[in-house]
Amino acid sequence: MGIDRVSYLQPSDLCDFDRSPQIRRKTARLIKDARNRREKFQRIFNFVKELPYGLDDWDLKASQVLKKGMGMCSGKTNLLVAMLRCAGIPARYRVYQILADDTLMKFADENDRDVERMAELGKMRDHVDCEVWMGKWVDCDPGRDSAMEIGLLKLGGSLERRKVTDRYGRVRYLRLAIFDEWARQRQARRNFRARRKAIFSRLNLGFEKLRDYGRM
Repeated sequence: MGIDRVSYLQPSDLCDFDRSPQIRRKTARLIKDARNRREKFQRIFNFVKELPYGLDDWDLKASQVLKKGMGMCSGKTNLLVAMLRCAGIPARYRVYQILADDTLMKFADENDRDVERMAELGKMRDHVDCEVWMGKWVDCDPGRDSAMEIGLLKLGGSLERRKVTDRYGRVRYLRLAIFDEWARQRQARRNFRARRKAIFSRLNLGFEKLRDYGRM
């Protein structure tokens, strides 16, 4: 297949499908009677994509994301990689920087100090998505659920990630078979340290309002 298949099928501490009966059972149910690898991928991707997007920690285990039933880009991508590998489909992590989408904050209270603090983080944000092997590497981003995407479009936003490029117009991707070390280092650099759970909870309520708007 032209790649080191073993490297992209391995579990890790965070990609813990080997130690999670819940991930194995859910994956088995999703791919039951699937006719081929592409159909298996699409069923797993659709399931993970439709989990609600919400702010959380960077270094969550895949089993924790499944149990919560929600996650941000890193958590949902980790769950997607775990389930794909559980199904025997090679997958890897892709990390790069994007420009922040201010539209996501339109449903939050404009007087909320925590929203102001999010803006103070700057325009460039780390983003994690997935590449899956389908005879060649194909990128896929499970981050935003469909209801959130529709809400964004209704607000005049765009679904396209605004990727940060260098002076030559190139995007700098970091591709990883295992992302545990990266995720833990990123969590250690988390800007929101104190009260982050309360902050995320309030902002996630705003995202739910955006989803409600998308469902209208």
